[in-house]
Amino acid sequence: MSMLDSHHHMIFYPEDREVLSQATEKRTAETYLLSLPSAILIPHAAYQFSLEALHRSFSVAGNLKPSLIVFLGPLHQEILDADAPAFLFTSEQEGITIAGRDHPFATTMIKDLTVAYAPYFTQEDSYLIEEPALELTLPMVHSYFGDVPVLPILASSCTNEQMKTYHKLLESVLEQEKHVLFIVSANANALLPSPQAEEDAKTFISRLQTGTSLLENRKGERISSCNISSLEALRQLGSLPGKWSIGGYFDKMGEQPELSNQNVTKEKHVWHISAYQGAIHV
Repeated sequence: MSMLDSHHHMIFYPEDREVLSQATEKRTAETYLLSLPSAILIPHAAYQFSLEALHRSFSVAGNLKPSLIVFLGPLHQEILDADAPAFLFTSEQEGITIAGRDHPFATTMIKDLTVAYAPYFTQEDSYLIEEPALELTLPMVHSYFGDVPVLPILASSCTNEQMKTYHKLLESVLEQEKHVLFIVSANANALLPSPQAEEDAKTFISRLQTGTSLLENRKGERISSCNISSLEALRQLGSLPGKWSIGGYFDKMGEQPELSNQNVTKEKHVWHISAYQGAIHV
């Protein structure tokens, strides 16, 4: 198999296979999702800051048996002129090797989608190599779901017309595979000082909970989270409820009971949340 090499170990997650396995060991949850398709929302940050939030989301989905996992990640770098008009990117390889373990990609579906949605959806590994979100998530995927193939999609900020294409592509995925778990990687706000960080995060969370558009401009409200294009494309899928349930709030100190101003105007920080949508058992 032709595999990508890992590039973000040590910085974002442990390089040692045994230590990594211990960190990602499957946990149980009292509340859990019952059926597919479903979706979970996870953060992207080094494990020392994000691991508890990652487990909170993954454990809610831990009883599911997906046949396909669709990873929807952010694209932080600018798209090269040579790659335009593409705005959705996936891998050219059959998977990625992390800590000596191969994580397979859904190669057949990737080929089908790149043909159907060319030139807007394309295979270009350079974007996946630069973006750590997918790489830090895959060990969690293996711990909870084994070798279920992953369809990785990285999305830039989208225009209205691009959003239509993105939504249609996700609909095509569900036409081919019914038992899909969507994993969306997004933080609740950009790196900002208080109280702007909390204000942005609260707006973001409120929109998720009510199922309203993250792209809608409202006076006095701002959303600074990355990857809102993926969340919006997912919101438009009729097979999902559209409203997210929040599983927890996390900052660099760990889980917090609520989003509260940290009163450190000079120090910038990011809020992480755990969230999920789908039929649940409490």
